[in-house]
Amino acid sequence: MKKIISAGVIAVVSFFFGLALYWAIEGVIGSLSYISNSYVYQRLSQGPFWWLLLYYSGEGVAGTVGLVIRAVGGFFAFYAAVLFLWKEKSALPQVKKVIGVALGLEGIYFLSLIPSTITAFAYYFDNGAVFYFDHTPPLILLYVAAIPTLATVTVLPTVIFKLRSKVTGDSPTHEIFKWGSLTTFAYVFVLFWFCYSMAWLGNMVPFDRAKGHYGWSFLLAPINLASFVVTVFGLLAVSLLVLKFALPTLRNQPVKINQTGVGALMTALGGYFIFNLLYFYLTGGYAPHPNVWYEMIGPPHNVNLWCLAFVFLGLALLIENRKTTNDFNQ
Repeated sequence: MKKIISAGVIAVVSFFFGLALYWAIEGVIGSLSYISNSYVYQRLSQGPFWWLLLYYSGEGVAGTVGLVIRAVGGFFAFYAAVLFLWKEKSALPQVKKVIGVALGLEGIYFLSLIPSTITAFAYYFDNGAVFYFDHTPPLILLYVAAIPTLATVTVLPTVIFKLRSKVTGDSPTHEIFKWGSLTTFAYVFVLFWFCYSMAWLGNMVPFDRAKGHYGWSFLLAPINLASFVVTVFGLLAVSLLVLKFALPTLRNQPVKINQTGVGALMTALGGYFIFNLLYFYLTGGYAPHPNVWYEMIGPPHNVNLWCLAFVFLGLALLIENRKTTNDFNQ
C-alpha cells in the first residue's frame, strides 16, 4: 500500500481509537458523578422506582459500559491497521480475526444504547412527568433520542454483525465488499444523516433553557441555515452516493473501486465534521446557544468527531490517484 494512503488509514483509526478512549474515560467520570449526585438521586426518589432504574441504566451504566467497549474495539481496529500495513498479505488471516473482534465490540456498543432508547420513549409517553435534566420537553427527547437511537440500535448492529460473520468466515471477497458497503451506507445514512436531521427537528421545539435559540428564528439565520443545508441535504447526497458506489456489490457484480470517487466521498464526509466544528467554535459554542443543535455537534457531546479524520484518507486517495494517472500519461 502506498505510503500516503497508509498514513491516511493510520490517521483514521488513530482518531477513532483516541476519541473512543477519551469518551470511555468521560463516561466513567460521568457515571460516578451521576451515582454521587445527591440532588439527582433525591429528585429521582420522589418519582416511581421504575423511572429511577431506567434513568441510571440509560444515562449511567449503559453509556459507560458501551463507551468502554467501543474504546477496546478501537484498540483492536488500530492494531489490525498497523498489523496489515506492517506485514501486509502475510498477516491477512490474523488481521481478519482482529477486525472481527473490533466489529463485534462496535456492534455491542450500539446495542448498549437500548436502555437509553427505552428511557427516552418512557419519558415521552409519561409526558415528562418524571425528573430528567430540569424537565426537557418530551417532544425533544422523542425527536433527538428515542427515534434516532431506535433506528441506530435496530440497523447498525444488524449490518455490523453480518459483516463480522463475512470477515471472520470463509466468505468470498465480493460478500465482504457487499456487507462492508452496506455497513458504510448504514453509518452515513442512519447514524449521521438521519440522527443529525432529527436533531434539527428537535431544535424547532420551544425550550426555555435555549433562551430563544430555537425554531425558525434560529434556523433562518444565515450561518445556521448553512449548517442545516449541509446536514439535511449534504449528508443525504453523500449517503446516496455511497449507495450508488455500493450497488454493484449488492448485485454481485465485479467490484471495481473508483479511487477518485471514494476519495471525494471521504473528503466530503470528513469536511462536514470539520465545517460543524468550525461553526461551533467561531459562533461562540454552546454557552451563547444553549440549544439541541449545539449540544449535538459540539466536542462535549459529539462522539462522531473522529470522522473528521476521513479528510486525510480521502485526500490521500485523491493525491495518490492523481499521481498514478500522471505517471501513466507520461
